[in-house]
Amino acid sequence: MSEKHDQSATVTAADIERSIQALNKMAERLWGDGREAEAKALLDALDALNRALDRIRIGESRRVKTLH
Repeated sequence: MSEKHDQSATVTAADIERSIQALNKMAERLWGDGREAEAKALLDALDALNRALDRIRIGESRRVKTLH
């Protein structure tokens, strides 16, 4: 298994949430700078990422319930 793959396995949901928040702030700055198209594209991507994170959490919670 590669070292890069091992590192990605240690990323937590909290790490992803912090990254999403930072990118959301970037989108706000883009919007404020009059770059609405770029901000909208970033916000759309962040929305998809948030939905994926929710699905991961749902899967993890189901897995935990079945283990106990």
